[in-house]
Amino acid sequence: MDIYQQIWNADQAGNGIRAILPDGIKDETVGYVVVDENSSNNPDHVIFPEVKIPENKLTTYKLCEKLLNNYALSQTQPEENTAEEIEEVQVFLNAILNTPPMKVAREYVQQQIGQTITDSRWYQILYDTWFLQYDQGENQDLSGFEHVIVGEQKGGKVGGYHFWYKYYLDDWIGFLGSDDISYVGTRYDGQSRRTGTLTTQGKLVPEVVTLAYKWEAYDYQAKERRPLYKKIGGFWVGCSIEGLMALGTVRCLRQARAPKEGIINNAKYDLKVFRSPNNQSMRTFYPVFLELVESANGTVVVTADNDVRIMAALINRQGDDKGKETVTLLNISPNALDLTDWLLKDKLGNSLNLGGNNIAPGGTTTIALSGDDVILSNSGGKIFLYNGQNLVHEVSYTPAEVGEQGWTTVF
Repeated sequence: MDIYQQIWNADQAGNGIRAILPDGIKDETVGYVVVDENSSNNPDHVIFPEVKIPENKLTTYKLCEKLLNNYALSQTQPEENTAEEIEEVQVFLNAILNTPPMKVAREYVQQQIGQTITDSRWYQILYDTWFLQYDQGENQDLSGFEHVIVGEQKGGKVGGYHFWYKYYLDDWIGFLGSDDISYVGTRYDGQSRRTGTLTTQGKLVPEVVTLAYKWEAYDYQAKERRPLYKKIGGFWVGCSIEGLMALGTVRCLRQARAPKEGIINNAKYDLKVFRSPNNQSMRTFYPVFLELVESANGTVVVTADNDVRIMAALINRQGDDKGKETVTLLNISPNALDLTDWLLKDKLGNSLNLGGNNIAPGGTTTIALSGDDVILSNSGGKIFLYNGQNLVHEVSYTPAEVGEQGWTTVF
């Protein structure tokens, strides 16, 4: 399994929360963030309209928040590292040191270098990668944490700023409780390796966001706001701070020899990393969405281009309907599809897992409904097809379209 997927899975089992599309399944026990990548340029659009982080997962998020006001906004300004700020970093690093994603990252690095890494050595690696300050040209006291997590001023532009939770805080709370973010729009420009054309598939992947925005950043030293612009920026969504740092650490450490590209939940990314002049510390780290991919056995797991369609449904059968309704799916792609983790849902949210069903290239499969799962009302309704949390296709029908018994409705 891809090391980045391993870290992601460990984080989701730890303090990470699920990124879901607006119609996704909300589970407050594990937490979730709704991702709405609207295609309009409405500056008031909220890309994370709903976030639920369970109480038992909040600790590292709150410790991260304490670090956000420790940095000068301009990357040309020196830092004032107070004793309190130094202690905050120490407390934070000790809190994330042995979290699930950090354990996976540490084991991976150990295997790559063939040496055991002690707690103290791992602490030092994380400190050097993320918090060790360095100069670069006219830029002073730079650090990976400041650039990647907090964001910096680079002239009139935003530098870094690749942590979804920081964006969420600025968009919802901001400095002194005001909204500091103005949404400009999504910015997907990756090239699909399957088709060779530019793709907007990223909008169907809730785990990643690529967008442009304006940030009314607050300069804590000058005690004033600075209007900054980010032409294009990308970050993963749903990972905890330690999850993001675990991903970045294995990618940044040269001796770890981690791949430059990675796959997380069937989305392929180019993992961009730039290092300090001495290659010891992080300068920046962020994902560039490339495309949705096929699984190892060649079966397409995610169909961002709507490769599967709801073709027809027998909604109003003759006699008693219960247990006799059907939904027919069509695979328009040249690939065989395994429907494990796929769902059919009705307008009330009732669902049916389609595991065990397969569709041949260009073929169809007819799903029988029991009447105790998805319910197709004769008075009109909707049918949704999901691949995991991704909405693949939806159809609707009126009472008039299903008025006569025994006839199949074609969409």
